[in-house]
Amino acid sequence: MTRRLLIAAAVAVTLFQACSDGFKTSDDGLQYQIHTENSGEKIKVGDVVTLQMVYRTDSDSVLFDTYKMGQPVKLMVTEPTFRGDLMSGLSLLSEKDSATFLLNADSLFEKTFNFPRPEFIRAGSYLTFIVKVDKVQSKEQLETEMKAEAEKQSALESVNIAKYIADNKLTTTKTASGLQYVITKQGGADKAVAGDTVVVHYTGKLLNGNKFDSSLDNGKPIEFPVGQGMVIKGWDEAFTTLTKGTKATVIIPSALGYGPSAVGNGAIPAFSTLVFDVEFVNIKKAK
Repeated sequence: MTRRLLIAAAVAVTLFQACSDGFKTSDDGLQYQIHTENSGEKIKVGDVVTLQMVYRTDSDSVLFDTYKMGQPVKLMVTEPTFRGDLMSGLSLLSEKDSATFLLNADSLFEKTFNFPRPEFIRAGSYLTFIVKVDKVQSKEQLETEMKAEAEKQSALESVNIAKYIADNKLTTTKTASGLQYVITKQGGADKAVAGDTVVVHYTGKLLNGNKFDSSLDNGKPIEFPVGQGMVIKGWDEAFTTLTKGTKATVIIPSALGYGPSAVGNGAIPAFSTLVFDVEFVNIKKAK
C-alpha cells in the first residue's frame, strides 16, 4: 500500500470514529445511540411502527425525510435481512423512543433494498438513520384504525366533492364506483379495452385548485396500458369509459386514487380527491 493510500485509509477511519463517538454496539454489530428511552414494551417482529425518519449518506446528503414529506412512514417489523440492520435497531426501542443508527450501505442496498448501491454512495460507508417512534401497533389494530379513518374521510370527502360540483356549477355523470365526469367535448365512438395503450393529455389538481402535475408542461401526452393496474383505479376506469377524442373533467375520489397515502412529497395529501382535465388523444390497440 502506498503512503498516500495509507494516509487516506487513516483519515477514513478517523472520520468514522468521529461520527461514531457516543455510539454503542449491539450484539449483532449495530452502531446505535438512543436519544429518548421510555419504559414501554420493546418493538418485536410483527409489530407495525409509525416512524418519523431521516437518513443520509456519510457526506451528509439527505436521501429520505418524512418531515419534509409531511407524513410519517408505517412499516411492519420483520426479521433482520443482515446483521445490524434497521429491524435490529427497532427491536431496541419502544413507543415514543428516538435513536440514531449507522447502517452499512453495501449490506443495506444488497440485502434490504435489493438493488445495487448507487455510485454516489461510497462503498463501505455507513448511512445515518435518525428515527422517532410515534406509534407501535399490532397488524389487527392498524387494520381497525385504517378502516375507521377511511370511513371518516369518505364521509367528509363526499361533502367536499358535492360542494366542489355545486360551486363550479357542474352537471356530472357518476359511475357505480363513485367516479364522476363532465364531457366538455364529445369524441367519437372508439373505446379502449384492457390491454390497449391510450395516449392522454392531462392536468391534475386538488379540489382547492392546486395543480400537482400536467402533461402540458412537458409538451407531449403520456401513454399507458389501461386495465393493467399500471395507473390509479380512477384512470383505468376513466379511459375505458370515455371515447377517443373526448375532452372531459374527471373527478376521482381518493378510494380510486392514492387513498391514505400522501404522494409527490406532500403535493397530494392523504385521502385527496383528484380532479383531472383530460384530452383522450389516441388509442393504440393491443396486438
